[in-house]
Order: sequence, then structure tokens, then C-alpha cells
Amino acid sequence: MTTTLTVVPDTTPTADEFAELEQRMSLVACGIRDGKTQACDSHQRKGPVLLQIASTGAVDALAMAICGSEHRRSCTACVEKATEIIRIYNEGAQ
Repeated sequence: MTTTLTVVPDTTPTADEFAELEQRMSLVACGIRDGKTQACDSHQRKGPVLLQIASTGAVDALAMAICGSEHRRSCTACVEKATEIIRIYNEGAQ
């Protein structure tokens, strides 16, 4: 019996790719509109947290971070944004 080692390509996102993901996620959290190219300062500061939560796939936690809600449930718009952010994360992690 022989063991053959195969090289697995490094699929870990680089720092630049993480920064790009954070920017896209921040823009979605802030709200996408025609002509808008970047998120407000408040949502840009949330970028690292959004990325971290998105990596877990926790839609509810992500929606609460976007909404800033103290309630048990986030608004529908923020749940939709959270779902989109997780889709973006999964697309970027591939």
C-alpha cells in the first residue's frame, strides 16, 4: 500500500480579498441604491464584525448587528440584507 500526497491549493482568502468582502458587506448593510458606491462610516466600521458573523452563517445574529436592534427580532429588511451578506461571504470563500 502506497500513500500518495497531493497538493491542495490554498483557498484561504487573502487580506485584500477580506477587505473587498468587508466593503461589499458594509454596502449591503448600509443599503444599495443607484449611484451609491460605498457604505457610510457607521456601516464601514461594522465591516469586520459583519464578516466575522457571516462566516458563522448566523442570519439572525447578522441581522441584529445590521439593525442595531435591542429587540428579539430584527426588521425584515435587515434579515434580507443578512441573507445577502451570507451569500456574498459564501461566494467569496469559494
